[in-house]
Amino acid sequence: MPTRTAAPALPEAVTVIVCVACGTHPFTAGPDGKFHCPCGSSIAPGDVDLDGQTVWAVTPAGLLAQLPAPAAAWERYVEARTVMEDPGQWGPSLDAAHRAFREALAELEASRALGLPLPASGDVQIGRVYLACVLNADGTLSGSNAFALGWDCEACSPRSTDPHFQKRYPCRNPRGHAWGQVADWEQNVNGRDHERFVVLSPLAPDLVTARRKAAEMRAARVAA
Repeated sequence: MPTRTAAPALPEAVTVIVCVACGTHPFTAGPDGKFHCPCGSSIAPGDVDLDGQTVWAVTPAGLLAQLPAPAAAWERYVEARTVMEDPGQWGPSLDAAHRAFREALAELEASRALGLPLPASGDVQIGRVYLACVLNADGTLSGSNAFALGWDCEACSPRSTDPHFQKRYPCRNPRGHAWGQVADWEQNVNGRDHERFVVLSPLAPDLVTARRKAAEMRAARVAA
């Protein structure tokens, strides 16, 4: 059985599989369909011994890795979200659901990043950052407000009677929040008729990447 080691450059849910013979090197995908170690050992995909709750995948660098099975992560995602949307839940049980939601979401995002298909019923918002964008006069990106599943979100939190104790729960409706922001801007432009607003939703692991991709999308559209 191969050993496992964390892969810092990959999502936290992903671990590369290390050769048990040398205990040092990961397996790299070869042209023969097998995975090879520099020490001379090799392993076929069918020989990767997993427990059913995990699956194997190939990282962008061609390394053999494992991560939680998307189907299993999706079940936990749905279970946690069901608790979060129950108005009768509060306290420790709700906090536990928030943690489970974020953990399952991170696993699903890792699956998508490594090219594994999500369940057919999966939330299309997974892995996307929804940007309510302000455009310049020439159509390029001026600025944006960002929303994504699992990010701290005041809109998804019960309104506190004391604003100093307002909590931010994991976001469950980023697409709706982005379009709501655009609608609010359009109704309250205060004479800024030259400004235009759109929603862009690039696949991105973080805000910096999302905003870069959004700017590139707008620049490409202007240039077309």
